[in-house]
Amino acid sequence: SSGINAEWPLRPGGSRLHDRGFTDIDGSDCNAELLKSAEKMGIFQNLYCGRGTDSLPKERSYDLICSSGVFFLSKSHPCTEVFEDLAKLIKHGGSLLILTKKSYLEQDYVNWELVRKLTDSGVLKKMDTTFVEGYRRAFEYEEDRLGMGAILHYKVVEVEAGAV
Repeated sequence: SSGINAEWPLRPGGSRLHDRGFTDIDGSDCNAELLKSAEKMGIFQNLYCGRGTDSLPKERSYDLICSSGVFFLSKSHPCTEVFEDLAKLIKHGGSLLILTKKSYLEQDYVNWELVRKLTDSGVLKKMDTTFVEGYRRAFEYEEDRLGMGAILHYKVVEVEAGAV
């Protein structure tokens, strides 16, 4: 099985994928220092430095792309606009998993209309959204004292280029 994980040095998702039987694991981050730490783990086949999907090989197909702590943090972080590009990197029937802080899902810069278009056109199928307590400590200015996280799970139904 192949997978790519973003932001794994901070949250050891790459090692968790490895522990669950994934053998062909790539990693991606825009921070070169974090990539050096990831390389020392010895479980990544390829490490890519860059933002979004620009640095990732377009011919590669993954069973799973998962991201922890990357999406929706601010207007400058990846958001729903990269879902279509990510779907093109995932094999038919594969999954896109996004773990983020629940409160980020409600930010005005998150464009859920883009995701609705992908689901309506058959590119993605929303499987579920799971909320988990204790995702991370709350900042002193946040109302959410439980540190609620959200796990968004989508299946790739259509991988044809230009499906939307």
